[in-house]
Order: sequence, then C-alpha cells, then structure tokens
Amino acid sequence: MAAAPKSHVCPPSNAKHPSDRWESLFVYSFLCRFTNLRGKVEGLETPMDLENALLLREPNAIVTGILSRFILNLRPHTRNLSEDQISSTVASVLGDYFKTSERTIFWDDELHKNVDPFQSLEGGFFATNWNFKLKIMRQLIELQLSHSSEIKDKIDLAWGVTAHRSKKKDPATAPPEPSDPNSRENLQMMPLGQDCSRNRYWIVDKSPRIYISTNPWKTTATFQTISSTREEYISTIEKLKQTAPEVPKGPRGKAKKLSHKENAHRALIQELEERLEIIDAEITRVAKVRRKIEQHKLLMAQAELRQTRTRRQAQRPNYVDQVAADSEDDGDEYNNQEDEGYEEDYTDFVEDYGLRRSSRRKPAEVIGQRRSTRTGVVNANGKREAEAKWETWRGERRSTRLGAPVETQLDFPPPPKRARTDDSALSTTSSEAGPSNTSNDHPLKLKKTSAAALKPNEFPLEQVAGRKKSKYWIYAVEPIAGAAPPANSTPINKDTDSAFDAMQVDIPGNDSVSPSASGSNTNVDSGVDIPASPSPRVQPSEFDRSMAGSLSPISP
Repeated sequence: MAAAPKSHVCPPSNAKHPSDRWESLFVYSFLCRFTNLRGKVEGLETPMDLENALLLREPNAIVTGILSRFILNLRPHTRNLSEDQISSTVASVLGDYFKTSERTIFWDDELHKNVDPFQSLEGGFFATNWNFKLKIMRQLIELQLSHSSEIKDKIDLAWGVTAHRSKKKDPATAPPEPSDPNSRENLQMMPLGQDCSRNRYWIVDKSPRIYISTNPWKTTATFQTISSTREEYISTIEKLKQTAPEVPKGPRGKAKKLSHKENAHRALIQELEERLEIIDAEITRVAKVRRKIEQHKLLMAQAELRQTRTRRQAQRPNYVDQVAADSEDDGDEYNNQEDEGYEEDYTDFVEDYGLRRSSRRKPAEVIGQRRSTRTGVVNANGKREAEAKWETWRGERRSTRLGAPVETQLDFPPPPKRARTDDSALSTTSSEAGPSNTSNDHPLKLKKTSAAALKPNEFPLEQVAGRKKSKYWIYAVEPIAGAAPPANSTPINKDTDSAFDAMQVDIPGNDSVSPSASGSNTNVDSGVDIPASPSPRVQPSEFDRSMAGSLSPISP
C-alpha cells in the first residue's frame, strides 16, 4: 500500500533575528514597490528600521503606519487606525477572512479551517514577539495581492492584462516603460545574481543590505543577511573575488570559455561594484534625514520643558526705571503672600548678577496693584463686598449698593426713577423728589382738534417734580369753581399741530360743567347757567395732594 503524499510544508526556521527571515524581505519589498511609506513614515528609511521596529514590544509609529496602510488597502473606509485601536482593527479585518474557505498561513488541516491567532492572544498585537508580527504582515500582504483592487490594477497594467484583448495596444492601457516605477521590471522581485555555489543574492533598495539564499523553490531553502553596512558590503565583494574562478588557458595560451556558473559569479561581482556610488549617495541621504529627525525630537523636548513667566512667580524681573515708574497706577492695593521676603531674594539676585538697583523706588516698597476688587469675597452669602478706600476713585460714579459714600457720586446725579406702585406714588411729593429738571424753553405743541386736544376750560400744570418727563402727555386740570387759574403753567402752542397727546384731569362731581367768562358754570347739555359754588365733595387741599403723585386722569 502506497504511503500518502506529504504536504508541501517548509521546515520551521531557527532564525533569532528578523533579518534572517525571508518574510522581512517580503514585507519590505512590498512597501517599496506598492506603497509610498518608505520616507513618508518618520524613521522608515532602510530595512534595518523595519526590523528594529518589529523588535519593540510597544506601540511605535513605523509598525502602526504599515498596518494602517495595509488595512486601508483592504477596507478603504476604516477609521479606527490609531495606536491604541490598530490591534483590534487588524484582528477584526483578519477575522472576516479567516471565516471563509480561503486557505491562509493559519490553516489547520485537521480542522479544515483557519484558526484565528488573536483569540488566544493576550496583551494585543504590539506585545507579541517579532515572529508573530512578521506572520501577520505577510498574511495582510497576501490578502492585498488577492483582494485589493488598487494593487491588482497596478499588477494587471504592468503585465499587460486587460479585460478586452483588442485594447491591448491602447496607449492608456499599454504596459509602462521599464523606467517607470510601476513597470513589470520594477514590480517583480528578482535576485541580483548568483555565485558559483548557486547562492542567490537579493537587494531591495539602495542601501548596503544584501540577502543571500539557496534555491527558493525548494522547501529546504535557507535565508540570511550577509551585509547591512558599507564595510560589510565591501567585505562581501572581497570574498566573492577570492572565490572567483580563474580563467583557464589552453595549450596555445588562449582563454577557454567559462561555464554558466562561473560567468554568473563574475557578473555578480561587477554588479555589486557598480552600486558603490549609489550606496554612498543613499547613506548620505539617510544620515541627513536622521539628523532632521533628531533635531525635531530635540525641539519637541525643549518645547515641553520651556516655561513662561506667570503672574505669581517667586522672583520678579528687574525692569528698567522708566517702565517701573510708568507701571504705577491708581489701582487697589493688595498684599501677596509670596511677596514676603522678596527684599532678601532681590538682594541676593542683585549681588549674584551685578545688577543696579533702582534709585527711584526700593524693591521692598513695591506693592502689587490690582485693578479689580471682585476677588475679595467677604460676607457669608458669597457676595463681593466693596473696598473701604474710595479716595482713589477720581471722577467715577460708584454704586451706593457697594457702600460708596456720597463724595464718590457724580456732580449731577441721575433723575429718580418713576414710581411703580400706588403706595410709592402717593407717598412721593415734590419736596421729597428734589428739584425738577423740567425746562420750559421748549413748550409742548398740542393738536387743535382731536380727542387729546386741550379744551378751552383746561389749564396745563407744571411738571410734577420727581416724575419722568414725557413728550406724549402733560398734566391738565379744570379749575375749581370760584378759584383763580394756576399762576405757573406750561406754555402751550395751539397754533401748530403736533403728535403729542394731552391728558385731561376731570374733577369729580363736575363732569358736565365748564367755566364761563362770567364766573358761573354752564351746563353743556342744557345750556342753563348754574351759580358758581365750590364743590362740597372735593377740597382744594385734597385735590392738590391727589394730583401730586398721579400719572393718569382721575376716573369719575
């Protein structure tokens, strides 16, 4: 009975550094050919930078930038790509592909399915070793080559694969030139050459890094790094020259033809020597970039340590005399607890630095000035109390609610406000309200004919003291029968029309009575003369008192 064929499984690698794993070459080669991360991500300039980032067991910008680009190629609208969330995002994206029947590097032949490595993972992606990180990156690259439309279109264009064969010669869909970075020659990964022992030499970029491997098509293939610096690069060339086969000579002194392996060995030496100038230029460029990164980090560190002078620093700066003199203002004085002992600190400061002490005022006499007293909360209700010293306020009116004396008031106090209640209106008199500010220079202009026009038997009164003057109404009364008209009355211009309204004050008991020239009252409705007599119900004293605080006509 024939034995079952063994599956094509490579033996486990015994590499102790990422540089000796072919996955590191695979990942870095993909970054250089299908992305622009090299040079865009800060610190990612050579393969050594990638390997050092994989060795770190903490989040870093290089690995985060690479994973973000890979996730966006597979899921263009993914947003959770920060350092604290990139691990869960990678696990989520890979988990969707592990659920399918597509075989990945985590395929289990016994279970016949993909095993999710993140299920038993503790600490997140960055806490794992470099071997696990390389496997995840390799799997993400293989998924991109199979499912990313952007990368597949780039490969199809380079190899001339089109949907319609008739459009193969179209310039828009024609394969790029060899000098184009997206051409077939630049996208495919081919060894630089091989020596006489059939070892392949791999070079990814312009750095001095050289990888060497045996036949990559065999499961027993080995892989390692032989050069990472310029000195190791030159040493590799010297070793190849020492093992280079000599040109055999025939019996007549003619050179014999070399075998294919010997010719490849000599061609490899020539290729490596021609790259020395390119390597030197690349080393110079990388060193310049690293200097800029170091300067940027130094500036960021200095910016974090830089401190600005605040208002409450322990040691005050020594300004020039003129600035110190001009800074004296009339603000409220306050004592700072940190000012205690300032004279002693200032003396030490002057002795240490040899500064000249100001002759106009001594540092010990300097008192801090505060413009606002709103910070002084004194009473139990949390209300701000006014300062006791009011002599510093010059020409500024301060509120009496804050306890300001009368001396701080303006020369012309504002007129009192209008009464809001009936009680306050009745209690207010002309003597209590103070002098009136009413001016008679501009008489009121009333309408001749309207409901608000002043009647012939009405007389305007003087502006009531303590009441707000209005341009829409005045006080007008009908005289008491047998009494003389008021002496001081507001002049009224009856010849011109105006928009002002007049208020009529009616006397109770004389609603239909109007004065006549003969001193008797005339009934308006009947036209019969009535003898003039004072009203028994309303006395002049009572009328005067009622009119002193009235704002509207008296209702009948």
